[in-house]
Amino acid sequence: MSAPTLYVRRGRREDIDTIYEWRWATAAWLARTHDTDQWSTPYPRANLENWVDRGETFMASLEPDGEPVATITSSSEGDPQLWTPEELTRPARYVSKANVTRAHAGRDIGATLFAWARHTAAEAGAEVVRIDVWSTNEKLQDLYRRRGFRYLRTVPNTNSGALFEMPARPASDLSVITTDGSECVIEVKNRSSIR
Repeated sequence: MSAPTLYVRRGRREDIDTIYEWRWATAAWLARTHDTDQWSTPYPRANLENWVDRGETFMASLEPDGEPVATITSSSEGDPQLWTPEELTRPARYVSKANVTRAHAGRDIGATLFAWARHTAAEAGAEVVRIDVWSTNEKLQDLYRRRGFRYLRTVPNTNSGALFEMPARPASDLSVITTDGSECVIEVKNRSSIR
């Protein structure tokens, strides 16, 4: 099965409640099926509002103007409690809060969004894409390793402190069409770009 075409738009304030609903649903699923406490703690709403207001949170749907099925945040600012001053001087994008609704899981939507984030990071002049992964979710950490992320270290005493990065890279088989300055169509022609 090939990954579906995704329609991506910038998140809006009215999407924030949806993002929180998905987060709690995913946390419950992770606890039940993977025995992890990922996302079991409240996340500061002000942080998400900031990313939305800055245009760094995105919603993906399966058709133009369709109901969103996934979200991802790609920020130009890293958390100084996680990343060293030297790391923060390197041009980077910090990807977080990636989540696909359970009804649409298993269709490479998340992998497609990461490929898009990597592509747009390179277009913006970033050298690397970085993520902080839940410290106790070793299965998720292994997934990112398999996807080509390089493990850097785990910051102690933080929930999401397993740090990874990979080079930002334009995808030759990832077609991105800008329609109005905030909407993009992502067509994956070859699944190898999302691995």
